[in-house]
Amino acid sequence: MPVVTTPPFTISSHETPTGLLRVSLSGEFDMSVGDALSRALVDAARRPGVTRVIVDLEHTRLIDSHAVAGLVAGYEAAAAVGRGFTVVNGGGLVQQVLDVTGLSEVLCEQP
Repeated sequence: MPVVTTPPFTISSHETPTGLLRVSLSGEFDMSVGDALSRALVDAARRPGVTRVIVDLEHTRLIDSHAVAGLVAGYEAAAAVGRGFTVVNGGGLVQQVLDVTGLSEVLCEQP
């Protein structure tokens, strides 16, 4: 997957030989980039050879309902083809959005 960069966000990925695809999100994800995020995560979930998608939010400053919809679309695409989909490293406001929407219970790794 190519790197998608348009201020103020970046979507990049790295695949391991074992089929793990880490998608790193950096910046702000609002309605202006919701469609791009959805496409990137659905494409990642459907990518040949991938067994699990990990979405890393370590450098994500903002997510809104459009970004939440993108995460859900990626999760549903992965589930439809029997692949894992996990969100990691949410912090601050980003984690609060995941918690309030209930997505942290479904998408985030539990301690």
